[in-house]
Amino acid sequence: MKKVIFILFVINMTFLNKLFSQNNFSLGFKSSYNSSNINFYNNFFPQNIKTNSLKTFDYSFVAEIKNLKNTGVRLEVSKKTKGWSQIDDNNHIINNEFTYVNVPIMMTTYFGKGNSKLLFSIGPFADFLIENNSGTNNTFSGLDFGFDEERDNTFGYGIIVNTGLSFDFDKNSFQLLVSYNYNFDNLIDVDSKSSTIPDISNFNTISISFVYLFNFLRNEL
Repeated sequence: MKKVIFILFVINMTFLNKLFSQNNFSLGFKSSYNSSNINFYNNFFPQNIKTNSLKTFDYSFVAEIKNLKNTGVRLEVSKKTKGWSQIDDNNHIINNEFTYVNVPIMMTTYFGKGNSKLLFSIGPFADFLIENNSGTNNTFSGLDFGFDEERDNTFGYGIIVNTGLSFDFDKNSFQLLVSYNYNFDNLIDVDSKSSTIPDISNFNTISISFVYLFNFLRNEL
C-alpha cells in the first residue's frame, strides 16, 4: 500500500509541475459533514470489535490548478476529526476523537461541457495528529486497550476518492461532493501479538462537502 501512495504522489507532483505554466489557478474553501469509524480486527485471535460512527464537521482550505482540458491537481489542508463512538456499561455514548491536520493532494478530472460538470478526483493524503480526547485513560471505554502516544501512530496516510458536481458562474465555482477516505496505516501500533489488542485499527471516513472556488488567474495555451 505504501508503494501505491508513493506512486500516486509522484504522478500528482509530476502533473502539478507541468500545470504551473499553463492554466487556471483557483483558491477556495470546503465545508464537510463527516461520518468516520474505525476497523478493529485481530487476525491472530480472530475477533471483530463493533463500533459506531462518529459524526463531525470540518472546514478546508482548497487550491487547484486546472488546464483547459479540465484536468488538474487539487491540494487541501484541513483540521479533521476522526474516531468512533461506543456505548458504555451505563448506556452513555462515549466519543473517541482524534484530530489531525489532514493534507490530501489529488489528481482531478472534470467531465462535460458548459457550466455544469461531473467531477472525479483521487490521490493520497497525510494525517498529522494534533490532539485526542483519550486524556490519561489507559483504555477506551468498553475495551481492554487504549491509545499510547509513545507506542502508537501520530502520523497517518491513506487514499481519498471524490466525486460530485461542479457549477461554474463567471470566475466562481460551486461544488457538491461525496468523498471516501481510507487509512492504510493502523492507529494502534502493536508491539507483539495479543488477544486483547487488535493488529488492525484503521480509520475510514465518508464525507458530504460543499466547495467554493474563485478562479483568479487564466493563462491561455
